[in-house]
Amino acid sequence: MELMSVNAKGSTVRGKDIVVCGTCLFKEKPKYLEEFRKNENHAILHFCPEKEHINMAFYKIMSIMSVARSLTIVTTDGSPHCVQLHYIADEVNRYSERKFAVKHFVINNGKMHEVFAEDVKLSRYLSKIKRLREMCEISP
Repeated sequence: MELMSVNAKGSTVRGKDIVVCGTCLFKEKPKYLEEFRKNENHAILHFCPEKEHINMAFYKIMSIMSVARSLTIVTTDGSPHCVQLHYIADEVNRYSERKFAVKHFVINNGKMHEVFAEDVKLSRYLSKIKRLREMCEISP
């Protein structure tokens, strides 16, 4: 179901574990969502940051998470658009009065990898990544 089409307080999301993925992943590579589909408590929603502004998703997810249990983001790794879904998930949790579990997954080379919230946050700060690369002597 499209994120922007779901009733933010409705039965589709109320008390559920929310999974938000990129629309391209939802439509073109649905096999990566099979594990989530097996659990009837998951509500899988998709959003395309190329089509709609990410602020729309932020406010919608903020509303949904006032009645949902947890939030998982699944995107294609390396997408400059979809990475924003990871950023706003942590922002929603940060600004929400009610805290909830957030998980992040990316698809890379045919495999799904869980990444930590700290990794997502670090990816927002290019100067920190540069310093880490220098410390580990990784050339550009």
